[in-house]
Amino acid sequence: MSNRLHFLHRKLGLDKLGRYAPAFSLALERGALAEDDFYQSLPFRRSPIAILIAAAFFALFTVPLFTVGGFLEGSGDDSLFSLVFMLFSLFWLLGWCSGLMVLLSLLLCLCAGRETVHVSNNKLTLRIGIPGIAFGASYSGELIRNFRYRDSDIPAARQWRGAHIEFDYGGIEIGLGSALSSVAAQELIAWLQAAFPQHAEAPREIEQAEPAPAEIEVAAKPQQVESAPVAQPLRWYSVSSVALILANLIPLAGVLLAAWNIGEIMLLFWAESAIIGYYNLLKMWKVGRWSLLFFGPFFVGHYGAFMAVHLLFIYALFGGEFLGETEVTQLQVFNDLLTLWPALLGLTISHGISYYRNFVRAGEFKGRTISTQMHEPYRRIIIMHMTLIFGGFLVLSLGTGLAALALLLSLKIAADLRAHLKQHS
Repeated sequence: MSNRLHFLHRKLGLDKLGRYAPAFSLALERGALAEDDFYQSLPFRRSPIAILIAAAFFALFTVPLFTVGGFLEGSGDDSLFSLVFMLFSLFWLLGWCSGLMVLLSLLLCLCAGRETVHVSNNKLTLRIGIPGIAFGASYSGELIRNFRYRDSDIPAARQWRGAHIEFDYGGIEIGLGSALSSVAAQELIAWLQAAFPQHAEAPREIEQAEPAPAEIEVAAKPQQVESAPVAQPLRWYSVSSVALILANLIPLAGVLLAAWNIGEIMLLFWAESAIIGYYNLLKMWKVGRWSLLFFGPFFVGHYGAFMAVHLLFIYALFGGEFLGETEVTQLQVFNDLLTLWPALLGLTISHGISYYRNFVRAGEFKGRTISTQMHEPYRRIIIMHMTLIFGGFLVLSLGTGLAALALLLSLKIAADLRAHLKQHS
């Protein structure tokens, strides 16, 4: 569970419920999946004032899209700075658009939103959203008590609901529905009472967070329960580690056979950041599925803007080593990257092996959240590039001979391998 959900549980007073704490999620909305399921769309109260305010904010936040678009029209030369400015602006716009998507979702929810209730497998799931996708929480039937209709003395936090249904869940009052008539509310309450017959029992006391079922079973029958297989920690001789080392040795072949210099090597490892970002998007999809529609553009936006500025620094610090006094053009950048294709292919394969063997097959994705996965690449990339920049200046001070370049590549392999083993430990 992510830090945000821990904070949400503490704020709502749900942190002591243990395994009964509601499971919050963003999901595709579907109707009943089995004959015994109950699924119903509830009335959703709409506020014209809230709709106008949300529409005004959405219109206001679209203004920068046209402003930056005008700037891009004036940057039509072939210089590196124009390329970096264009890339930074495009990625900034993408990140900005992710915020616009949130505002648009809020506006659509206020205009065409709905609330649904879904009962299945002794769980009550409440979601609010637009037809097709919604955010909500699932509540265990073991703690649901005392369904009731409330049309007066409504708490301030639920004033927007108007007349609605409430139930107790581990000492917390949960509301559902909005602007419900007495007849509609009583019909729904009757069905919910039949679905959860324990609703009239005394509230269940939970003195401390209960352990998960697997932990209870282990405590009761330790001699009959086999421990779950634990993935072996990675070693330097693991398949993904060896692939990483071999991929990082390809630049050494480029130095020996194609006379690559310090500038081209630094550009190569800058491009590796894009490869890492690509695989992180795949990881975010594996962890969060459709949540990537919201988190993906934001990640690509700020990650891409970071890389665009980083490219400018690479050429500013080390471009003179392979360009001399020649002005850097966009065509030159693409030609430089094309020259490095064997090493880029090797790094792509290496990170692909690590993604499949460690993240997918070994199950590293289990228990992760898309928000934590989104931030994962930065620590590794910052450490790697700080090592490269330090090593790059060391090479320049020692001279750009083979020994100095080999030292730089050794530093990079050591830093990369250490980060790889730590990340997958």
